[in-house]
Amino acid sequence: MKKSVKTLAATLLTGVMTFGAINANAMSPKDQDALGKAKITAVQALSAAQAKIGADAKVKGIDFKHHYFGKDHFEVEMFANGQKQKVAVDAASGDILGVESEAPKTVKVSPTADIAPQVSFAQAMDTAVTKTGGKVAEADLEHKRGMAFYKIETINNGVVYKVAVDANSGQIIDMPQKHKGKHHKHDRFEKGERHEHHQNEGGFRQN
Repeated sequence: MKKSVKTLAATLLTGVMTFGAINANAMSPKDQDALGKAKITAVQALSAAQAKIGADAKVKGIDFKHHYFGKDHFEVEMFANGQKQKVAVDAASGDILGVESEAPKTVKVSPTADIAPQVSFAQAMDTAVTKTGGKVAEADLEHKRGMAFYKIETINNGVVYKVAVDANSGQIIDMPQKHKGKHHKHDRFEKGERHEHHQNEGGFRQN
């Protein structure tokens, strides 16, 4: 998730294989502990964001943020009314902490990007949680090689799991590759591989 440029409103301020388990520093121990103590789940945070922005908004991703502006929260990125919306949902109470809005930049769009997935974001996250027994730290809707899928990261007892869920069938699939035969850190997850995850240092501006 990239930084927002314009603030609409913000008050105070988560070998290629079917799924991979990586003992890695994707999240710091403090971040993992904070996620473990979150009172709401990523699915509940998504529901709160949809209630705020609208159930018909397109969801791009959700990410757990530890102690940004004094609050642990889930940041939900959505598209509605021609605007990119970022909604901060308190990880303890489920309250909306703030919303940021900006006009999306013109980008090359995948042929599958405008096709509504048959499987919802919430359903895909539930699938990943059931498979790994962990909590969702980050999830994104991706479009690669003519297919749409959810890329979901869960944490369970210090183990990071990467799960790809087909956006149309709901089945757990192999993680799609950008380029056949080439290694890309964020596209290929082999057993035991270290996955470097850098959190966005941006956040919701205080008013």
